[in-house]
Amino acid sequence: MKLSDPSNHEGGTGTTGFSILELLISVTVMAIIFVAVFSGVSSTFNLMTTARENLRATQIMVSRLEGIRLCAWGSGQLFNTNIVPTTFTESFYPLGLNTTTNNGTLYSGTLTITTNPAISPAASYAPNLAKVTVTVTWTNGAANVHQRTMTSYVAQYGEQNYVYSH
Repeated sequence: MKLSDPSNHEGGTGTTGFSILELLISVTVMAIIFVAVFSGVSSTFNLMTTARENLRATQIMVSRLEGIRLCAWGSGQLFNTNIVPTTFTESFYPLGLNTTTNNGTLYSGTLTITTNPAISPAASYAPNLAKVTVTVTWTNGAANVHQRTMTSYVAQYGEQNYVYSH
């Protein structure tokens, strides 16, 4: 007769189940795997949220800079704060949020226009340029403050002369 045979009552116990030690080890391994998978999924969602917020900030800055390129320099549109505001706020509405009660992530920005900027190396056309800097700041759900800045140049005889006739 074999020792593992349940009908053997002479030699050993003949049990074929798991010991308590084997059970505890398997439960511990499963708990570690569960925590690792949950941590990976949570980290992925956080990275996606951060990427969306950064992308939205970039969209806001590019939109402001491209809008400025259409403002006329000669008629003063570019330097009129009623047409080109120096501060602004915009929102980001993630899918699934009720936009009537929640604006999502709120972005606040500043826009600075510097005429006759210092250019290295010096250029004779510097008086015909304006340096535009857009800065966007936002706070994410974890109360971390983020800030992005984008700078470009606008020429006095630039694109706006081809789009609008002044």
